Amino acid sequence: MRRRRITQRRGGINRITAILLALIAVMLVLIAIPGWRVFRYRSEKTACEQAMKSARDGLIIDYLSHFEAGTVQQAMQTLDEVLPERANICPSGGTVYLLRGANGIYEPLCGLHDSDTRRRARLNASRALELLQDGLRYARRESEAEPEAVEISLNGKTLSCVRVEEAPPLRRGTRTSNDYEGVVAFYGLAGQGAFADAAVGKGEICFFLYADEDHCATWRANDGWTGEAYEG
Repeated sequence: MRRRRITQRRGGINRITAILLALIAVMLVLIAIPGWRVFRYRSEKTACEQAMKSARDGLIIDYLSHFEAGTVQQAMQTLDEVLPERANICPSGGTVYLLRGANGIYEPLCGLHDSDTRRRARLNASRALELLQDGLRYARRESEAEPEAVEISLNGKTLSCVRVEEAPPLRRGTRTSNDYEGVVAFYGLAGQGAFADAAVGKGEICFFLYADEDHCATWRANDGWTGEAYEG
């Protein structure tokens, strides 16, 4: 009987030790995850910056070859020639934008890694609205019912643009809100809910809100783009 009790006691101790080791391992993983995410983001940002530099150099060379400022479409064609895989310039799938500088040379910017967070939010918001308009037209051709949400592809990910009947109470980035997280987008149609007196025809997009973790941008048919992303 005594030997049996000793064996059971040792078995219990071994189980407790295994459980404690497992808990420690889980804690170490949880501690390491944020650090790994930061490391991965910095690595991808560095790779993106190098790719953007190559794209920028190609645009500069093209400009010096012609000594004239072309259209943004021509600049995109130049990038296609210099970097055939332009759609994959950013390792994270960031959308590439071209902004024309004062000297006429276009500068490539990434929708995920541009260091100017307000500018990045404005570029993404404008692009998201364009994609939403295209997506809504396509959805209406496929069905007579208005879609509750329109999915678009932005920065290598799917973003759901949700239809609302009044403007959401979001004035800044989702990081400051308990009700929203990540990147969100909402749109309203003229003649529905609080958007009954819009400046566009009934059923047309008259309101759009885009927010990332840091900033928020709002578009209305009667006064264009406003919001915290346009301040400062």
